[in-house]
Amino acid sequence: MRLEHHQFRDMDLVGGDPALDLVNTVTARDTLPRDWLDDYPALLRWARKAALVPAAELQALERLAAAPAAKSAAALARCKQLREALCAALYALAGGGEPAAAELEILDQARLSASRAARLVSRGGRLRTQWSAQRSGLDLIAHVATAHAIELLKDARPERLRVCDGRDCGWVFVDSSKSGRRRWCDMATCGNAAKARRFNQRHKE
Repeated sequence: MRLEHHQFRDMDLVGGDPALDLVNTVTARDTLPRDWLDDYPALLRWARKAALVPAAELQALERLAAAPAAKSAAALARCKQLREALCAALYALAGGGEPAAAELEILDQARLSASRAARLVSRGGRLRTQWSAQRSGLDLIAHVATAHAIELLKDARPERLRVCDGRDCGWVFVDSSKSGRRRWCDMATCGNAAKARRFNQRHKE
C-alpha cells in the first residue's frame, strides 16, 4: 500500500459515520491502494476535518506528537491496525458474511484500550463517556474512533452497509437513501465517473 500526502476535504467524509470515514483514509482499495495517513500529522488533519475530537484536545495531541517521533509513529500504527481490521469486518458484513475471529480480536483489544482510558462525565443530567489526550495520550483519535466503530458494528444493519461500486475507490458507507439502492460513495465523484465510462463505451460501440 503506497503512502500519499493528502489534504482532507469535506468530500472525503461520505461514510455516514466517523469509523467509516477512518476506513476511507485509504483510497482505491480495489485497484492500487493509497494510504492518506502518511504520518501522525495526517491523522491529526483527518481528525480535525472529521470533527472527531475537540480542538483543544487536538492541540494537546500536536504537543505530544512533537517528540519523540517514535511514539507518534507507534500510535499511528495502532490506529492503522484498527482501521484495517474494521475495514475487513465491514467488507465481510457488506458482503453478507461474518467478520473473521482475528479481526474481531483486534477490535476487541482496541475496545479494551479505549475503555481503560475513558472517563464517565455528567452533562446536563446525562452520563456519557469522554476521552482526553491526558488519559489516552497519542491514542486519543484511535480510542474515539473505536467507540464509534463498536457502536456501528453493534447496531449495524448489514443490508445498509455498502462498498462503493466505483472504480479506484473501495470506500465504505451507510446507505441512508429511502430506496436502499445507493451504489456509490458520492454521486458527484464515483457516480459521475461511472456514467462517463458508460457513455464512452457506448460511443466506442
